[in-house]
Amino acid sequence: MTFLGSIVDEVRKEVRAPEYLRGLGELPVLPPASLRERVARAPGRWAVMVEYKRRSPGAANPNLPERSIDEFAGLAARGGATGLSCLATRAGFGGSVADVRALCRSTRLPVLFKDFVIDERQIEAASRAGASAVLLIARLETEGWLDRPIGELAEAAHRLGLEVLLELHAPEELKAAGPVDADMYGVNLRDLGGLGFEPEIAARTVADIPRGRPLLGLSGVTSADDARAWRARGVDGILVGTGFARAPDPVAFLSEIARIGTEGERP
Repeated sequence: MTFLGSIVDEVRKEVRAPEYLRGLGELPVLPPASLRERVARAPGRWAVMVEYKRRSPGAANPNLPERSIDEFAGLAARGGATGLSCLATRAGFGGSVADVRALCRSTRLPVLFKDFVIDERQIEAASRAGASAVLLIARLETEGWLDRPIGELAEAAHRLGLEVLLELHAPEELKAAGPVDADMYGVNLRDLGGLGFEPEIAARTVADIPRGRPLLGLSGVTSADDARAWRARGVDGILVGTGFARAPDPVAFLSEIARIGTEGERP
């Protein structure tokens, strides 16, 4: 079984457990801060999203340095983060909905609920945790892992006031993206089947995505040069996780990446 398949099996068990939503607040009355607006208005048209996660299963050493959520949020803000992302996936990543809720309470920046979303219960959890947006993965649709169309999951997110970041990897996944009312697009450098990086495929996907919505490069950023490579492909910003977590000076690391927005316009 592929990495994606094994993760989805575990996610499905967790999401369907009676206690999945336990301990979360009520659905918010007012909509959260807009992640899309923050990304679209980033200085130099260059957004830098920073992700909180405990493990990185695609790395040679998946365990990441331990850091409290409050410390992470403070470092990300000092480094100039546009917004934050938080893993809610327990299998492989060590994340949880509780982590998302704690991060939302620790920052004023918009937070992306990042999970392998297959069920509306996860979207409800994202809203009740205080997230601004939810990640939907097109490959879950193309490989038949969803119980209902991805477009309906996007509609459910919008009903709860959440924005949708639609993740793509390969050009053929754009067919699944057609009916999805996404607020933003993201292109993952990593193949979720085997976890290898495929920059050529990602570059073709970026080129094929119709513009008009913010577009982010997801994964593969461990240096400023990696971020510049994404900018050269034509994205509006990047999401960085493992590189930030392992940086000797996370604030300096992030600040250097944020300054790329001053180096001239995107191609």
